[in-house]
Amino acid sequence: MQNIFREFVFILFDRMQLIIMVFLTVLTLSIAIAVTLPSMYRSTAKFSLVMPQGFDPLQQESSYDYRNRMRRYLQDQKELIMSNRVLGKVFQIMNPGTKQPVPAKLIDEIRTNLEVTPPGGETFEGSNVFNVDYVDTNPARSAQVASAVAQGYLDTYLEISQSKTDYSHAFFVEQTQKLNKDMANKENKLRDFETKQALALLEILNMEPGKSNVELGPNMLLSQFLRNYHELQVELAGLNMSIEFLDREVNKKGIPVVPLDMEVSGRSITVFKTKISQLQLQLNEMRPQFKENYEPLKQVEQELNLSVDSLKKELERSVNAQKISAQSIEARIRQLERIIHDLKEQIQSTAREKAGYENLKQEYNLAKEAYSRAMGQLEQARMAQSLNQEKQFLTQIDRPVVPTKPFKPNRVLIAIGGFISGIFLGIAVALTVDHFDHRIKTLYDIETHLSVPVLGSIPSV
Repeated sequence: MQNIFREFVFILFDRMQLIIMVFLTVLTLSIAIAVTLPSMYRSTAKFSLVMPQGFDPLQQESSYDYRNRMRRYLQDQKELIMSNRVLGKVFQIMNPGTKQPVPAKLIDEIRTNLEVTPPGGETFEGSNVFNVDYVDTNPARSAQVASAVAQGYLDTYLEISQSKTDYSHAFFVEQTQKLNKDMANKENKLRDFETKQALALLEILNMEPGKSNVELGPNMLLSQFLRNYHELQVELAGLNMSIEFLDREVNKKGIPVVPLDMEVSGRSITVFKTKISQLQLQLNEMRPQFKENYEPLKQVEQELNLSVDSLKKELERSVNAQKISAQSIEARIRQLERIIHDLKEQIQSTAREKAGYENLKQEYNLAKEAYSRAMGQLEQARMAQSLNQEKQFLTQIDRPVVPTKPFKPNRVLIAIGGFISGIFLGIAVALTVDHFDHRIKTLYDIETHLSVPVLGSIPSV
């Protein structure tokens, strides 16, 4: 380590002229560059931009990420300032009255020397203030161009905002007219239905729950007729069973059985049944006492047979009467079936008409709500158009002024950099030259290459 340091010091002193030459060359060049570089002047316009929470419904955003929205919005403003539209206005402001087209070369030159950055850095983070800087060798021109850029940007921002609000207002005016026409058409359809289908509408209203006259509706009538229909069916079934039973009793041999419901005091059937019972008792008393050819016994038997025949005839007449009643009930049932069928069709028709009526009402209500919303949005768009919201959100804090001193180049820093660079570059050149110089210059080189001890040395004169 000591030998390396000793060799390094030897090289420095041995190559001192080369180091000084390189140092002076680099220092001279850096001073020349610092002197010859043109002075650059920067004029700044400062703006403050607040995230718009506008009245315009078409420009409202549902996102609540304010930070990202603000960064995106500021980035949009940067692109707007750098756009040909703004830079074209800069040319027109700087050359009023000219009719020649905007030179593309001039726009590119302005864009190259134009910077849009926040005060604290190159990214739009945590700040709603941004600077518009223009750099030029002429301080007056830098202030002039910066002022023109600021004015062109404000005018363009105003035009874009106004065009958006004008479009929104015109859009909602057209929308409200269409929705108003649509609402009027649906209302006319609803009123026509209510006028032409007044009776059906009354039934529809009666079908709604909570009505005091709901019992007059077809549903209640259908329930009543269905109940009557089932009652008549039950009654007819009972009559048919009674008729079938009586037919068997009339056609069989012997004494027929009389149902209890036909044994009514004063009826002939009851009289004949009572008489038959008495004759049977009398026969039961006489048969053990007399022979069958006994004349009074034969008379009682003959009278019993006549009474049974009379009872059967009465039963036949009752059967015929019940058949007539059954036919009457069947006729009433058929009539009820027709009425029930008509009521069901009426209820189905009313239900279809109710569905159509409810559909018309729903369409009208939806059209009315859409029209109301559009009217509210139209009022918001009108307010946004009349308020000039862009003046509320974009504010020019500082106007460009003529800079009094350049912001670059930093001539002292360049000279210091040249001084330090010259020293290190000179040392590097000396080390490089010495590395490629293979001549023996020190006692250490002799010992290294010849492997013999050195007895003495003669210093250079």
